[in-house]
Amino acid sequence: MKFKILLTISFFVVIFSLSGLAFAEKEVFQPDAEEGEWEFENTGVYDFDDNKPKNAVQEYHYSVGYGVNSVWHTELELEAETLPTDTSITSFKPTHLEWENILQLAPKGEFWVDPGVYLAYEAPVDHKQVGQFEGKLLLEKSIDKWTNILNISFNQEVGGGADPDTDAGISWSTRYRLSRYFEPGFEYWNDFSKMTHQLDYDQQSHQVGPCFYGKVFDHLNYDVGYLFGISQTAPRGELKWVLEYEF
Repeated sequence: MKFKILLTISFFVVIFSLSGLAFAEKEVFQPDAEEGEWEFENTGVYDFDDNKPKNAVQEYHYSVGYGVNSVWHTELELEAETLPTDTSITSFKPTHLEWENILQLAPKGEFWVDPGVYLAYEAPVDHKQVGQFEGKLLLEKSIDKWTNILNISFNQEVGGGADPDTDAGISWSTRYRLSRYFEPGFEYWNDFSKMTHQLDYDQQSHQVGPCFYGKVFDHLNYDVGYLFGISQTAPRGELKWVLEYEF
């Protein structure tokens, strides 16, 4: 038991030290709320591209969450990132504090598809940044050993200098439950950008790639993948992860 705890702590130390060097939050959320469950979570991405302002763009999220009841899961999160400029990227720094909530709208299996809602607010750390409200419709459907999850997202900036237009996007995950420790699958991500102005395909961000999900021991969940850019705006490649320790 002591060896497992030591190995788990070592695993997190390695991941967090790497994220200080490199790795935007890419997580397809499930409509789940586990009553009484605490979690620590780290998510991150690292972009690869031949275009210097898009290469090595990074964003990390460090959060603590709790299942208030069987309907509501809530999290507090710190976001840190580097941002692209016309010629390079900015230095790594904290940018937002986020309050994140998942509402499970029905018990698993009650309807043809399992529904949920994600609601979040990002408060800027720096007064030069803007705040943001984010909402997602969460839909999940399992067929035999296959699980399919769709998130439909809407984002609205708030505060001085905020963009008045609402952005929208979708993310999709399909995974095969080979075992509780390893579930291979893939994800698709699309950022439509502004709802009031339809952009051409290459002006939108489209990404797709293989992902792997599962557990390390009984309490550590992982979600790791590599997304390929399939439109001009998207980075050529993006390494993503979600690491979650539950207790």
